Amino acid sequence: MSFLLDPLAFLVVGYLAAKVNYLALIFEQHINSRGRSRRNLLIVGAVVISIFWLYSSLLYLGIIPFPWPLTRWYGGTVWMLNSGLPLGLTRSSTTDAAAILVFASYPFWYYLGTKFGLTSKVQRERKIRERNKILTELVRTAFPRGGPIPPSADDVGAPRKAVQLLEKIPPAYEEGLTILLFVFNSRLTVLTFTRRWRRFVDLDRDRTSTREKRKYLESWESNPFLLGALKFLELVLAYSYYTNDGVWKYIDYNGPSVPDDPPWLRQVS
Repeated sequence: MSFLLDPLAFLVVGYLAAKVNYLALIFEQHINSRGRSRRNLLIVGAVVISIFWLYSSLLYLGIIPFPWPLTRWYGGTVWMLNSGLPLGLTRSSTTDAAAILVFASYPFWYYLGTKFGLTSKVQRERKIRERNKILTELVRTAFPRGGPIPPSADDVGAPRKAVQLLEKIPPAYEEGLTILLFVFNSRLTVLTFTRRWRRFVDLDRDRTSTREKRKYLESWESNPFLLGALKFLELVLAYSYYTNDGVWKYIDYNGPSVPDDPPWLRQVS
């Protein structure tokens, strides 16, 4: 890279490493394994920094040109000092001293990137509130007032039941569903399917309507790549709605056959 671009590159690499590591720990069910998380980031950092140190040092010393091993664009020293800009800097004892300082700062920029990646996660309490809001709107969209079955989600308390279910399932699955809900709600995902720069919860400015939300939900249902992910959410939606006795008479069901609670169910008071 170059002295101008390397710090930015380490910020990006550190940020992405923290995010990818966070997701990997969730889906490997090691979300509480802080020691493992720190070790993973240290290993990635050591490898990336070593590569940058070696490559950038060879460039600065003029041993290889940029972008070796591809066709030469710039001399290595010229590229490291000027980054392709008409700055006119040349190597001297002053730039040598500055280069040592910049090289020494590489671990700091990587560390700062990982901190951005880790602290950019919404705080636990705020994340749960936002997740519950998304889940509530999703349940209301799936079972709106005036739907094929007269009771709406709100009429039978389905949103509250869906939230309670996420509080009882194992933490790893809760985290996975929470991430899926945030992806479902993100402006970028909504923009991809609706061409609207809004979150899912902000669709339908008329709060009595769920037309836009339903259209967005149908776009997920019609996508073969997203349908599998949506099925996990639909299980939560179906549980929250169809396990209410206010719905049973409309589906010709006379009452529940209640099994023993599964061993993973956490009792939450």
